[in-house]
Amino acid sequence: MKFSLLLFSGSANHNSKDWLNNIEQQTLIAQESGFDGIWGAGGHASGDGMLNTTLLLSRLSGKLTNMEFGALYLLPLENPVTLAEEIAALDVLTEGKLTIAVSLGWREFQFKAFGLDPKERLPRFLETLEIMKSLWKETTFKHEGRFYDLEFERGIKKPQQKPYPKILIAANADVGIKRSARIANGWLISTRAKYETIARQSLLHKDALAEYNTEGTIWAWRECYVHESKAKAIETIRPYAEALYADRASLGHARDLPDADRLDTSFDEIVKDRFIIGDVEECVEEIKRYESLGVESIIFRMQWPEMPQELTINSIKKMKEVIKHFR
Repeated sequence: MKFSLLLFSGSANHNSKDWLNNIEQQTLIAQESGFDGIWGAGGHASGDGMLNTTLLLSRLSGKLTNMEFGALYLLPLENPVTLAEEIAALDVLTEGKLTIAVSLGWREFQFKAFGLDPKERLPRFLETLEIMKSLWKETTFKHEGRFYDLEFERGIKKPQQKPYPKILIAANADVGIKRSARIANGWLISTRAKYETIARQSLLHKDALAEYNTEGTIWAWRECYVHESKAKAIETIRPYAEALYADRASLGHARDLPDADRLDTSFDEIVKDRFIIGDVEECVEEIKRYESLGVESIIFRMQWPEMPQELTINSIKKMKEVIKHFR
């Protein structure tokens, strides 16, 4: 089992320099605490103050040693040529230790910001991914598609990993999980999925791999906070995490989720079977549940909007005692 820290998405109200200093402090302490990697997941036009994920990870790659890196991209919003070049460069800068995750996206205001029809997000996603793979593998090629007509005579700079970095597909719906088994290297579970749903879908993923005769891994995003007890942990994060989930529910974040994963419910119900939270022993046992489902790597979100840096650092440091149980 590997463990990564998901970088806080920021806030438009934060001083950018202070926020960057906090991020750098978190990553260095995560490295000291035994984390295997860091992840960035900045969206577009979301008003959260997050810096560009590729550029942020590029900066951090020069400050960390023996750490892996991961980045999530909302693929329908991206230009395939520009993004393929950026990812190739980031893979070189991280010395071939990059994993990417790609998502369909769901927030209509982001598609409006790019002048795109959200109803076209799936075909855009598929065509963009196809082009990027071709750019990483080929020097000359021609693509004639629904959204792009491209012709390359000289190609682009290639990634360090061959043929390209590991690609995960972030998916909540069953059809997306089967898609990850068919065209990607793994499935990324979202923070919104509950354990009951993940247990069922992990079997679906296994069957899909067999059906398509492919290989693939399972990664999971999980909310996490380590404290002296579960009660203390929930009390500490409630003002920040509860507000985030209330906001997500109001935006329709559960639109594509199974009924069991609904967000329009109490915070205590949201935490149940979704957060890895409590003292060291409780967190270890919870992680073992995911390990039993075949999850090979977990990405932890350990800070929520307006949560003080000190509270975040305290939990990251306590993760050292959790991680050592899996070494």
